[in-house]
Amino acid sequence: MYLRDGLPDVGDFVIGTVSRVSQHQIELNLEEYKKLSGILYTSEMHRKQVRTLRVLFKSGRKFVCKVISADKGGVELSIRKVGEGQKRTKEEEFKNEKIADEIISQLSKSTKKKYDFLFNKIGIPLLKKYNLIYPFFEEVIRSKSLLKELKLDKPTTDKLFDAISARIKPKNTILKLNILMESTDSNGLKKIQKGISDSVEFVKQEGGSLTVKYIGAPKYRFILEHENGKIAQKIVTSLEARLIKHLKNGSLTIKNMK
Repeated sequence: MYLRDGLPDVGDFVIGTVSRVSQHQIELNLEEYKKLSGILYTSEMHRKQVRTLRVLFKSGRKFVCKVISADKGGVELSIRKVGEGQKRTKEEEFKNEKIADEIISQLSKSTKKKYDFLFNKIGIPLLKKYNLIYPFFEEVIRSKSLLKELKLDKPTTDKLFDAISARIKPKNTILKLNILMESTDSNGLKKIQKGISDSVEFVKQEGGSLTVKYIGAPKYRFILEHENGKIAQKIVTSLEARLIKHLKNGSLTIKNMK
């Protein structure tokens, strides 16, 4: 895993590995930084954590912490100020950055170029501009042309794209919609059914998938999945127009589920 220079910013979330435990504080090595440790005082822990201090904070255990101060005097941390959602997000980010680092290592082997050389050409510029590497690699899956930003030679660019493609699969956008469909025609149900089957086929043609669940007249739930979020939103707009055309003497309401 690559290591950052300098200090984290106040408010950053970091991964710390327990290295030393005393009565009123824990010392943790900061996994993402070069030879940098932080102090977690009992005042920045939950009461239950303080009561089970030596049981919970075993040497080698990793914790997500929030930076509450960082200067030449040291880095102070807090666990009390880390929410569950923030903890999961940071753990996912840390895992993904390890994957990004492994991709550069793989590129080093396939091109027979030194890792440090490649990291200076790829990792350093991306960290300076985006603070993370993995999200950029994730976007590259959808648009290889983004690699032009790194100004690599063509063979290295091609092999980097291959390495990224082998490790990262794009996450699809999933849109959940509550649909209210009614028709006053004598054959209204058939028109609704036709509209649904037409919608499923249309989304398939646009490179996505659509699952339709019947909730209870006149309620339906559409679950639309597509690799491109912008296209998914355009599909929803098109679906609305297509369904209205099928219903004719009826009504249609579409609501995004949160």
